[in-house]
Amino acid sequence: MIIDGHAHAFGEFGYTEKLIPLMDKIGVDKVVLCPSGTEPDVEFEVPKVAYRKASMIPFFHILSNIFFLRKQHRFFPQPDNDYVYSLVSKFPDRLIQYFWINPNDSKLLKTLEESYRKMSFAAIKLHQCLTNFSNKDEGMKTISKFAIEKNIPIFIHLYNFREIRKFVKLAREFPKANYIVAHMMGFETIARKGKDLKNVFFDISTYFIVSNKRIKTAMKIFGDDKILLGSDSPIGDRCLELNIAKVRKMDITDKQKEMILGVNIAQLLNL
Repeated sequence: MIIDGHAHAFGEFGYTEKLIPLMDKIGVDKVVLCPSGTEPDVEFEVPKVAYRKASMIPFFHILSNIFFLRKQHRFFPQPDNDYVYSLVSKFPDRLIQYFWINPNDSKLLKTLEESYRKMSFAAIKLHQCLTNFSNKDEGMKTISKFAIEKNIPIFIHLYNFREIRKFVKLAREFPKANYIVAHMMGFETIARKGKDLKNVFFDISTYFIVSNKRIKTAMKIFGDDKILLGSDSPIGDRCLELNIAKVRKMDITDKQKEMILGVNIAQLLNL
């Protein structure tokens, strides 16, 4: 089973009539869709840069995304969770919804509860680069408690080293909550300050910013079951296809490859 654990509902991933045939073509069973914060028909690519410094490449990748959207005046502060829900409702056996929310929402718990009753989303999506919040905020505690209650993970895009350290404290405070770190952002800091954590997972998107060395190091420190395939599609060029190929070419066992490509996230999401 192959599951893309990180994609966004725009471009070719914003329309089921484009996405499902693409999944069939490259042999992908399921795709996780997050809101994009932009219109579905937006199409753009991030330059394919070579891996250099683990802490800097993801940072530049983030900035290029944000600057593009703001320049085009097509970025919206309220992600369209309803649109993602409409796509997932058409193909519930192929598409999975992550619900994007602002931890500073004045009606945070009410929004989560009402939306979950309607959508039964598989995880909560947070993005510190696009939403101004801190991992020490009360909202993060509320979200963590909600995630524990519903037995769903929290997918988070971390912002800087200060927030990464706060994230480690949060994950330690809520050991029954599962957290997925987008792009392996801050992995080295997490490994240094939280290598004992059993509730942290790592998304390896996109293929051109996460090295094989980092993936294998994460497997060694945190375990084979903590690594999740992701693509960040449709950002970049054929990121899903290329990241699958990357995992298949890695010098690891076939079982480990299967775990990364789909088994791990299937277990995490209770599929």
